[in-house]
Amino acid sequence: MEITNKVIPDYKDRVNKLRKRMLAEKIDALLVVEAHNIFYLSGSNGGYTGARICFVVGDKTSTLLIDQRYITEAKENAFADNIISWNKPSYKELVNVVKKLGAKRIGFESMYTTVKQYERMVKDFEGFELVGVSGLIEAIREIKDRNEIEKIKKAAQIGDLAFTHILKFIKSGITEADIGIEIDFFMRKHGAERVSFDTIVASGRNSAVPHATISRKKIEPGDFVTLDFGAVVDGYHSDMTRTVVVGQASRRQKKIYQTVKQAQAMALDVVKSGAVCKDVDATARDLIRKEGYGNKFIHNLGHGVGLNVHEAPTLGPGNEDALKTNMVVTVEPGIYIAGFGGVRIEDLIVVAKNGYKLLTHSTKDLLEL
Repeated sequence: MEITNKVIPDYKDRVNKLRKRMLAEKIDALLVVEAHNIFYLSGSNGGYTGARICFVVGDKTSTLLIDQRYITEAKENAFADNIISWNKPSYKELVNVVKKLGAKRIGFESMYTTVKQYERMVKDFEGFELVGVSGLIEAIREIKDRNEIEKIKKAAQIGDLAFTHILKFIKSGITEADIGIEIDFFMRKHGAERVSFDTIVASGRNSAVPHATISRKKIEPGDFVTLDFGAVVDGYHSDMTRTVVVGQASRRQKKIYQTVKQAQAMALDVVKSGAVCKDVDATARDLIRKEGYGNKFIHNLGHGVGLNVHEAPTLGPGNEDALKTNMVVTVEPGIYIAGFGGVRIEDLIVVAKNGYKLLTHSTKDLLEL
């Protein structure tokens, strides 16, 4: 499953978009420390995490400061005007960089800066104005480019293959843990660099917990089994959920399943560029409420997916933001009944001008295994 028509990310364009946002905030330079944001802007591996890496964006040039153990790899792969190694990370070294830029008003990522770090910054950046900012890069990341969509698409393909593969393993007597291990192993074997999150396999009563932890519980006849998992390809995540029944589904199980399936279909019908997030959520939520399960849908309808498996935008009741072309989001309504079980159906989609493109292709018919 090689990615076709592979395109090298336009890091220069990404940084220039950031510079426009910095200009609006009247920031001369921005200190980027969050690993996914550094990866997005420079291509430097997200594995170089924590205090040992910083990407400084000025009005005309960029500088990557990185642990000296990774300097060779960074010079081969990172896109930055300057790449500098440091043995012991120090704000004083950052001060030297911003001085060379002629910067006075320095932005920093407030969401990823501790109080202790800020106190050190205030001391070492004496003479500079420090400005905490949030969401400048994340807002750019919401809109995926062709390269990003191809990677997410491949990750979703691995997920679809894993679902088809695991169906022949699900049966009475096997444990949730055994199913989860098999899913993870299959995805890694078929191209995933890692799993997107701790795989969820929730059976019977456990399926009433949206983010249930895998247990040694054995699958029993009549159980709902909810499978929620994803793969990571070149840093980009996928996310999908399917629910099946072991044995013959009861009338009650069929009604719950069909309600969730219909709610998802109705929500997908209103997805397009310009659709308001809370309205898409309401479309599914209203149908579930009408069918008598209003208080059993206990989470948002969906979320953005990219370098993080959960990122903006949120498809939920409180979000008045509009969807935009090339956002990648999940649509995942659910019904959860304590003591009985639950159903969630989740697809990954790319928002289009007049609709969406489906990235998850596994069947949504109710499977009785």
